[in-house]
Amino acid sequence: MSARASAVIRRSVLLALFCISASAIAAEPTADPKDAAKSKSSGWGVRQVLVADPALPHVLLIGDSILGGYHGKAAELLRGKVNLDVWITPKHIGVKDVPANMQGIFAEQTYDVILFNDIGLHAWTPGRIPEGQYEPLMRAHLANLRRFAPKAKLIFASTTPMTTKTKPIALDPEFNPLIVERNQIVTKIMQENQISISDFYGILVVKLDLAAGDRFHWTKPAYELLARDAATRIAEALDFSLPSGP
Repeated sequence: MSARASAVIRRSVLLALFCISASAIAAEPTADPKDAAKSKSSGWGVRQVLVADPALPHVLLIGDSILGGYHGKAAELLRGKVNLDVWITPKHIGVKDVPANMQGIFAEQTYDVILFNDIGLHAWTPGRIPEGQYEPLMRAHLANLRRFAPKAKLIFASTTPMTTKTKPIALDPEFNPLIVERNQIVTKIMQENQISISDFYGILVVKLDLAAGDRFHWTKPAYELLARDAATRIAEALDFSLPSGP
């Protein structure tokens, strides 16, 4: 075989391998398109945090990266009392496939308590929730929770404050008023439906010194405060006591 023929064959083989690799990369999703599959690693999706006696209550926490910050401490407080799952998602109540995600999750597991929110840190960006649609979307979200998880006791967690990056840390003057407005709307809805509220906003708005400095996230002491409040609400719903301490 001539050197030229060998070179042509090598180029053909390399081209074929490149096409196969490119197809594989293109086919690999950057995130779970259903955002509902069980996950053993960190990141978006549903995963088990506490696996206890199956006879113990099953609890689900739903939220965004704020939940990612506080669920570990909440699990410590709830250990031995419940089976705990978390659904950490980049979606919000305006995303059309969220109801299908919920239906798939609740088809796999029946929960006794669900702590949820509007996944507000992903919903504040202008245009994501059309003007005037927040309240109807929130009411529809609540109706879907009750339809897909009819046996669960529900707890709502308000959206945390949005802060400035510059020190001293203050409330973001442009967008935090939207967070306040939506928390007021959803508080009215939850009170109408006699649903307990874990007031994450109220807890942290007086603790701005605990902000992480990136506008959205918080330091460990802040997440411990949220975890304690969430765990307290869950314990009240299931009629047991939490361990004392911070």
